[in-house]
Amino acid sequence: MTIVRASEHSDGAPTIEGTGIRVKDIAVAYEHSGYDPDEITQLYPDCSLSDVHRALAYWTT
Repeated sequence: MTIVRASEHSDGAPTIEGTGIRVKDIAVAYEHSGYDPDEITQLYPDCSLSDVHRALAYWTT
């Protein structure tokens, strides 16, 4: 899936397409809570490992 911005979802915040999960939520789980990408897929089962990596890459650019 890709990262999308839509005003009708999450107030236009970047989300993982088809999930409604904000990129920010993935980044917070990784940076502040200390979860690794595999653990994040358990927190957000609608996200694949590649979705998590894509979200983290988006967040850092």
